[in-house]
Amino acid sequence: MENNKLIKGIITSIFDAFKRGDTKEIEKHLHDKASVWDVFTPDLIFGKEELEDFHKQDQAQKDSRGELRIKLDEPLIRVIKDFAIATYCLEFDYKEPNALNGKVRITDIFILEAEKWKILHHHEGIAPIKDR
Repeated sequence: MENNKLIKGIITSIFDAFKRGDTKEIEKHLHDKASVWDVFTPDLIFGKEELEDFHKQDQAQKDSRGELRIKLDEPLIRVIKDFAIATYCLEFDYKEPNALNGKVRITDIFILEAEKWKILHHHEGIAPIKDR
């Protein structure tokens, strides 16, 4: 249970840091060989250098929009030895200018190294709209 609490704290801190523009806080939770499938980026982002460049571009994208609201669902976290998988949804709502909103399904794969949980892969995809 302690691992679940730590992993949930990492997830929450990453999105709080994104809203503040604190890319260093985000990057400290990523493994050196981490990869990302971002919802707005067509290519796989891999490794420390590419991730640093991506975070700068992602912040510029965020800054071109209005105020951002993020709502995270409770993550489902499964720990198996030195790995963990967290699955959850995130709703985002950018205000004007350049308003945009949606719901994203996320899977994070964590690895435990040197007694610290690090994200090895972060995968985002737009959640399908349910029929009403």
